[in-house]
Amino acid sequence: MNISTLVIDDDPAIQNSFSKNLKSWGYEVDTAINGQQAMSLARQKTYNIIFLDLMLPGSNSQQLIQQIKSEQANTEVIVTTDREAIDEAVSAMKASAFDFIVKPLNFEHIKILVDRCIEKSASAKADDDDTSKAINKDIGSVSDEKYCYDKLIGKNHKMQEIYRLINTLKDVDSTVLVTGATGTGKGVRARTIHYNSTRQDHPFITVDCGAIPDTLLESELFGYEKGAFTGALKRRMGKFEQANKGTIFMDEIGDIPMATQQKLLRVLQERRFERLGGDNTTEVDVRIITATNKDIRKLIEEGAFREDLYYRLNIIPIHLPALRERLDDLVLLVTHFMEKYREKLKKDVRTISQDALNAMMRYHWPGNIRELENLMERAIIMTPGKDIVKIDIPGERRNKEIYSFGKIDDSLPLKRVKHEIIEQVERKYLKALLKKNKGNINQVALQAKIDNKTLYEKMRKFNYRKEDFKRLPEGDGENL
Repeated sequence: MNISTLVIDDDPAIQNSFSKNLKSWGYEVDTAINGQQAMSLARQKTYNIIFLDLMLPGSNSQQLIQQIKSEQANTEVIVTTDREAIDEAVSAMKASAFDFIVKPLNFEHIKILVDRCIEKSASAKADDDDTSKAINKDIGSVSDEKYCYDKLIGKNHKMQEIYRLINTLKDVDSTVLVTGATGTGKGVRARTIHYNSTRQDHPFITVDCGAIPDTLLESELFGYEKGAFTGALKRRMGKFEQANKGTIFMDEIGDIPMATQQKLLRVLQERRFERLGGDNTTEVDVRIITATNKDIRKLIEEGAFREDLYYRLNIIPIHLPALRERLDDLVLLVTHFMEKYREKLKKDVRTISQDALNAMMRYHWPGNIRELENLMERAIIMTPGKDIVKIDIPGERRNKEIYSFGKIDDSLPLKRVKHEIIEQVERKYLKALLKKNKGNINQVALQAKIDNKTLYEKMRKFNYRKEDFKRLPEGDGENL
């Protein structure tokens, strides 16, 4: 397939970088320095992909995108932007741009985007009536539509790599360890693996290891015989037996006690175990997927997790990025949750304002996808009309207080202004951490990722004493 590309950028260095890499991939490359020159080329030649600098002098990028799409509907536009212009990138996405790239350019990421553009174009030609089916031609039908591949939302290059990896697992039974912060969707990914595998017609059993007391976890996993302990009035099957022929998903695997780890290791090695209080061996045919938000290697160093068990669990590692690492998916996710809760709550909420989206792009999302979903559900409930005008982001006011700075003295040189602003932000940032941790120096240094010596030096500089923060009740200390 002959791929033709156009790079619209007034920076010769950027043009050269694009030309060198695109040509090395076997693609044709044309360049333009402004919108007028670009449209002149586009009227003479059809392009598969156009790269557009959002900050192009003298051009309205959104209008240019719309003009390109009106004349070449099948051309995909990828915009490039600086980190300071994320808001404009979001607007470009709403104007039908395929994706955006944040400078400095990462051509490994760009190659993934180009491949996706080509895949989209090829699948559209193969089956205009069912694009989703064409893209996912290798995915079999599944019993639960929610976990089909085309229901997984994410065009971010990290998520696309994860989906490709999941696709390779459908015909194998290798153990999978899913890691990532709370709320990143580890359970959803586990279900996706199961419902797109040869075990899809058999049980998918979930065990939350962190929610079950240590004394009960072994009997919950492996079952028990009648009389095994007081109250064991009859034999009970454990989760492993319930999952036979299917998949068991063990969430928060980092929380299981050492005694249970030993028995789990044997199950991984032999696929057999004894129920609590019994001598007979039970054999199972089960796929094991585990997940954790903890650092297992650190637990190994602390003697809280078996190294041999970790290597058995970590045959196929999948790490899910935090939402703040995949903000290019935010608009897609917002749209998905709006559709979901518009239908669920029977409210005709159709649009969300640019100001609301901009606020969401600036937020750091400690609760990840789960927090976003909860926020969108609340927004749908609280919106009186059809348009979400403002989003009530938890902690937004507090974040502004921490990182805002006072009036800028424009009579000073830039270097001095930058120094004073950095000092103000450092002062408020450290005060917030010291308050949060009640003066615990080790915790503050760990969270700030600095050593204790550096922390003490900064505290002396700002006249902070850990004793002042130890005595503070929650919420006090604003005038320190």
